[in-house]
Amino acid sequence: MSKKKKIIVLASMVALLVLTGCLNYFLNRPATQTANAEATLTYSDYFAASRADRAAARAETVSYYNMIKNDAASSAEAKANAEAELAAIADGINTEQRLETLIKSLGFDDCIVTVGKEKINVIVKSDALTEQETAQLLDMVCTETGKTIDYVRVKSIDL
Repeated sequence: MSKKKKIIVLASMVALLVLTGCLNYFLNRPATQTANAEATLTYSDYFAASRADRAAARAETVSYYNMIKNDAASSAEAKANAEAELAAIADGINTEQRLETLIKSLGFDDCIVTVGKEKINVIVKSDALTEQETAQLLDMVCTETGKTIDYVRVKSIDL
């Protein structure tokens, strides 16, 4: 192959490489903007997204326990455990709703409470919690649940 043909082939390959890079950039740019818009939406609506995630996870768990409870092949012990877990979930839901209502009555714009076996997590919408606000929240949660302060975590988020 002559030197002139080699230069033409090499120049064509470089042009195709540049064209591929440009196409890649322009085709992926709208997808990146969409992803950033979704991330901003999720971040700005943290409390609603957290509630939706909590409800979805809980629905899956309830479905699992109902399946065990209604399965003829399940043992009596498994059915009793499923019943106990479903009762605990219902109790947790009631506690979370009651605490969220009480916390909002203290003047916080929004909050989310999650009641687990190990901890109760309270997240409130606030620039920063004062010592008095933290004490009020801890007192309210401990009074309503009968748990000690060691069992409760309180955090504020400013969105």
